[in-house]
Amino acid sequence: MRSVYVRPCNFIHGRHASFLIQKKQALPICGNRSIGFTHVEIITKKNKITLISISQIKTLSKIYQQQVRQDLKQIQKKRSSISKLNMDQPILMGVLNVTPDSFSDGGNFNKLDKALQHVKRMIQDGAHIIDVGGESTRPGARLIPVKEECQRVIKIIQKIKKNTSTVISIDTRKSEVMKQAVKAGATIINDVSALDFDPHAEQIVINSKKPIILNHSQGTPETMQKNPTYQNVLIEIYDYFENKIKKLEKKGIPRKHIIVDPGIGFGKNVQHNLTLMRHVSFFHSLGCPLMLGPSRKSFIGKIMGKKDSISRIGGTISAVIIGANQGVQFFRVHDIKEINEALTINQALHTI
Repeated sequence: MRSVYVRPCNFIHGRHASFLIQKKQALPICGNRSIGFTHVEIITKKNKITLISISQIKTLSKIYQQQVRQDLKQIQKKRSSISKLNMDQPILMGVLNVTPDSFSDGGNFNKLDKALQHVKRMIQDGAHIIDVGGESTRPGARLIPVKEECQRVIKIIQKIKKNTSTVISIDTRKSEVMKQAVKAGATIINDVSALDFDPHAEQIVINSKKPIILNHSQGTPETMQKNPTYQNVLIEIYDYFENKIKKLEKKGIPRKHIIVDPGIGFGKNVQHNLTLMRHVSFFHSLGCPLMLGPSRKSFIGKIMGKKDSISRIGGTISAVIIGANQGVQFFRVHDIKEINEALTINQALHTI
């Protein structure tokens, strides 16, 4: 049981980051020398927070210093490439919901021709991954049978695989859907339950040797937004992931194959979501690539007073940029063109 947590902060970017890292006045995020940090927050279980520069770490008590140095190694460690993607640049995962009832685009792409047109458009707009989902996981969504979910996703995965070289992920909680999707051409498994829903899912991941996205969720889609509660949302989710990753490693799933998603909107209220995004660098010491999925989520509508998910692009862009500037590698989004443009401008500004 750890007594202290480390969050890198005071980020610097571009040439300034490279210069300070070379001078040992900053440390790199995930081996990427274009994103550095000069300070860390030391956070205890009782939520006592101390901000210190990296040069002050040696002044910590021996007990704290040992854990902090271990975490700093994980924070700085270069992440292994997943599906040959460049981990030093933001990676965009385009959402393809082949469902009739997803919260934002349900019914838009559940016909094969429309789905393929949307895939083509997302790839042209800059998507690196197409995330195919056949079951809605919006708050209150119903569970559907495996056969029905497979009928929705397998043919479209086969078509994408045949017609493009784009990486495909399968968004599912069910082991049989995972198995058939991988056989059809999916190379990443994205499970909103972090392998907790289906007891056979872990073995499918082990057998397939495919990367797995672990998404944190409090409860199930049917119940998750009924008064979600945390004592400390950052620490509780961190502890969950740390324990989960250790268990999966023992079973044969290497850490380098795991992507961590804190699960924006999955059993969290507005304040929980904002805390997670503002402090997402807290999770770098897990030693895994990070993913954020803020796209069109209801917290944006609640803050802006707009309920229509289509009108939440501006809020989505803001959330993505906050994550990118903290070294998040993966972003699962609907509006690829707009997000890609925002990230391109953000990176250009960092070169000045």
